[in-house]
Amino acid sequence: MELLGHAITHFNGTSELDRKLVILHLSNSVELLLKDMILDSGESIYKNPKETITIHGCIELLGTKKIAVPFLNKLELLVDERNALQHRFGSPNELTAIFYMNVALEFFRSVLKQHYSQDLDELIAQFADEKDLIALKMREPSNDSELENLKKLGKVHPLGALLSAIAYLEKTILQFGSKVGIGDRYMSPFPVSARYLEINGIELSAGLRDRLENTRRLRNQAAHGRAEPTREDVVVAVSSIEELEKFLASLNIDETRNKVAIARKQREAERPSYESSRVLLPPDQWMHETLKTFLMSEPALGGRKFIIDVRDSLVSVSHLPHKLPGSARVHQYTFTLNEKGDNISSESDRIKSEILKDCLMSSDEPVSETKSAAKAQRAV
Repeated sequence: MELLGHAITHFNGTSELDRKLVILHLSNSVELLLKDMILDSGESIYKNPKETITIHGCIELLGTKKIAVPFLNKLELLVDERNALQHRFGSPNELTAIFYMNVALEFFRSVLKQHYSQDLDELIAQFADEKDLIALKMREPSNDSELENLKKLGKVHPLGALLSAIAYLEKTILQFGSKVGIGDRYMSPFPVSARYLEINGIELSAGLRDRLENTRRLRNQAAHGRAEPTREDVVVAVSSIEELEKFLASLNIDETRNKVAIARKQREAERPSYESSRVLLPPDQWMHETLKTFLMSEPALGGRKFIIDVRDSLVSVSHLPHKLPGSARVHQYTFTLNEKGDNISSESDRIKSEILKDCLMSSDEPVSETKSAAKAQRAV
């Protein structure tokens, strides 16, 4: 518990050393808890008079005693990360530290409750500073006031605050969806997207939709190491979530449930109009997700920022300015499907080519970057 408390303290730090110590302390704390479980089972933790068993030895021995180790696959990854730091050096990024802290906390919470009849939240208060626990708690907002605290957390941990805001946003949308009859069958793979609501008949204002999409895009870029969120990004994200909460709370549940049912019938009516063996989403949604992925992953477009919207077979791509102040350029493309809808892939490929042509010819990009992007395009 002392090691877990130290890990939480370093988790709230901002240096590279803090992140390393988070991994080392978490791994060590997990190992000691596993050894204590072995002692409680009546077995020895020594493999010889001077050496105790390893963490893998703990796992194997607990397995022979039929004692389950929760989150085992993720704990093994934590051990590998610890070994990499000890033997091959390197430095974990903030996203890695967040992941393993969440794993360790859930592991401790489960084991303490099942094997020791202890509550983690009550026990950890004896081993970590109150201010560190408050900072840790701020990452898991459960109501409006706690959500507002993420703006404060964003001053020192922008990425952690952004990921927490996204988790809160997803929970908010899914909880509302369950109230109005949005079932799993038609669930978007990205419920934090405004499109999750819109394809179910719940229209958002253009401004709110764009702000939510920008938040999700930033989360994706940060998760893939392509962007570092700032304190200002966190403030905008939290404000957008608060705006969405107010909007959803203003809706009449019965009327919204009827809209969802109508939207479902419309989707079902549209399904025979395109090749379901190839496209499992309505054409506009499929095209939106396909082109969005392209804009985020295409090497020739690296460093550029976009907002994309697809409605009624019309694709609108807003190419945001390279530097501020500046004006966004909007490019529009239409696509037409044949009777079966099996030409949607070729239509998306055509639009991708047009996007590359339009964006790489942008006049406000630095010459060196434009040339580099053009070279990357030829390589692709």
